[in-house]
Amino acid sequence: MRYVVIGFCVFAAACAGAAPTGPTSSLSQIGRGVATTEAKGGSELPLKGTYEGLETVLTVPSHHHLDATGNATHLGRFTVTADWTIMTGGGIGTSTWTAANGDEVSTSFTRSGVVVPPTITFTETHTITSGIGRFANASGTFTVVQTRGLSMPYNNSATIDGTINLGH
Repeated sequence: MRYVVIGFCVFAAACAGAAPTGPTSSLSQIGRGVATTEAKGGSELPLKGTYEGLETVLTVPSHHHLDATGNATHLGRFTVTADWTIMTGGGIGTSTWTAANGDEVSTSFTRSGVVVPPTITFTETHTITSGIGRFANASGTFTVVQTRGLSMPYNNSATIDGTINLGH
């Protein structure tokens, strides 16, 4: 039965006319119940996910901090902390994304916002600057689209979409 399902999946992917976008895995590992998500030869992988968290204002009005938790491809369950400074027309900041096992990705980002009461939507463009563990040689860029209310406390929710190259 397993071969029928695998055969159907291969057939469906071939007929779809588009390359698969899921994590890569080693077929030799699948048979043993272990799947990997490593990029072979330093290829770009999709990075997609969501998070929810709480934004605090450290100094009015310019310095903000975020603590959030979420789930994303190639990170799995994660926590993210971010600090940024609001400037005219947007802001700049840094963030650290920590996987459940302690591996980390650090980024720098720019952000811009659009107010449509009763919410504000921020778009951040993140560039991976460094990493620890399986992300030690990572690079890539991704966009975070974050929505929150206009009054404190700032409960944020966000989507993540971009690419990561694990450098393996």
